[in-house]
Order: sequence, then C-alpha cells, then structure tokens
Amino acid sequence: MPVIQFDCLVPDSLADQLASAFGAAMDRLAEAGKLESAAVDHTPDPHLEEGVEAQLRETFSQEHGLGADDMRVHRYAISLIGLHGSVNQLAMVLSRFLTPQAQLPQDPVLLMRETDYELPAIFPWKIEILP
Repeated sequence: MPVIQFDCLVPDSLADQLASAFGAAMDRLAEAGKLESAAVDHTPDPHLEEGVEAQLRETFSQEHGLGADDMRVHRYAISLIGLHGSVNQLAMVLSRFLTPQAQLPQDPVLLMRETDYELPAIFPWKIEILP
C-alpha cells in the first residue's frame, strides 16, 4: 500500500481544511473507480529530518515576504489501496492544493524562461512517496 506523505507549513486554522480537501479528492477518485479506497492521516508537529522545518520557513519567507510565526508543520499521509494509475502522477495532482498551477504561455520562446511564470506555494511543502 503506497503512501503519499506531504509535510507542509500551514497555519493551524487551515490545517484541518487541508486534510478535508485531500480526503474529498480521495473520495472523488474512489467514486470514479480510480482507486479502491484511501485514508488521510493528519499529524501536527511530526518528527522531521534536521533542517526541513527551517527550509520550509525560509521558503515561505522568501516567496511571500512574511514571517511564518503563526504556522507549523503538519504531515498528511495519504494511504492508497488499489490505485489504478501512477502514484507519482497522483502526488503531483494533489500538490495543486499546496501550489497553484501557473498559466504558461503557448509560445515556445517564452517557455524557455518557464521559471518567470512560477507561482509561490500557498503552503511550502516536502513530499515523500513511501512503499
């Protein structure tokens, strides 16, 4: 059973809403027959590798020009049973809850500078796919 694990810097006031959003997405996939079932396990203040939280805070500060004093790391572990498709592709789709998709130009020359169109993460995050 693969697990998509997001560690996100989120205000506590929005942490449960994010868990609900992940859960609702999993419910829609199950209803569409794309997976048998899924569970979202939400853990505030998980044990992290050294430096991860500092990196998430620095990312938020750089991208938003604000401090992250009212935010803490929350872990969302999404366990998948019977997924029909790519775990990595699903992980990237779910990441759109955390970072909005940029509108890229159709012009190939402009696309050479793709980073000019990147949008900051709403909530800085780290992902890990567990077997």
